[in-house]
Amino acid sequence: MTGPLPHILEQPLIPTPLHGLNPRSIMGRAKWDVMRRQVYAKYGHTCAACGVRARDAKLRKYLEAHESFEINWAKKQMTLISMEPLCHACHAFVHSGLLEVKLQAGKVSKETAAVILGHGVGVLAQSGGKMPPASDYLCRKLDLKHGLPVGAAPRRTTWSGWTMVWDGTIYPSPYKTEAEWRRAMAERWY
Repeated sequence: MTGPLPHILEQPLIPTPLHGLNPRSIMGRAKWDVMRRQVYAKYGHTCAACGVRARDAKLRKYLEAHESFEINWAKKQMTLISMEPLCHACHAFVHSGLLEVKLQAGKVSKETAAVILGHGVGVLAQSGGKMPPASDYLCRKLDLKHGLPVGAAPRRTTWSGWTMVWDGTIYPSPYKTEAEWRRAMAERWY
């Protein structure tokens, strides 16, 4: 078993041009299921960020596989560096930009969002971590106080040229323009 690794919760948001591009969508469900089960076993079926066992997790009693990426803003490249199992609360906290979208669409209640944000804040507070800017923004939007230092915001970048590197292969953004991305996100979440 490895972990807990609370710094996973400090990851920056995925660059917008690469939303929806990930190993799971590339390899297909069957191969993804094999890989995620191996990741769960490697961590003893506990959340890599907070250490909770799946059966004791908040909100949902199972783990979710999370891909961690290194983001090179100058090269506009995102490289898969690891995969970890996360409880639903930690995973939703890491993806707080998506949490905000789901909240706006009525797919998540304010109460559930507050539980998710409170969980992440607790994990980061215990480890001396920094609040990701997107999570801080959502806390402020919901009038939730946290008292943690806030990490640096991601650099602004132009839309085109982003790629993801996984297993030695380079994959381009699935969207040619921001307008195309907005249409795809509207269809997916609203």
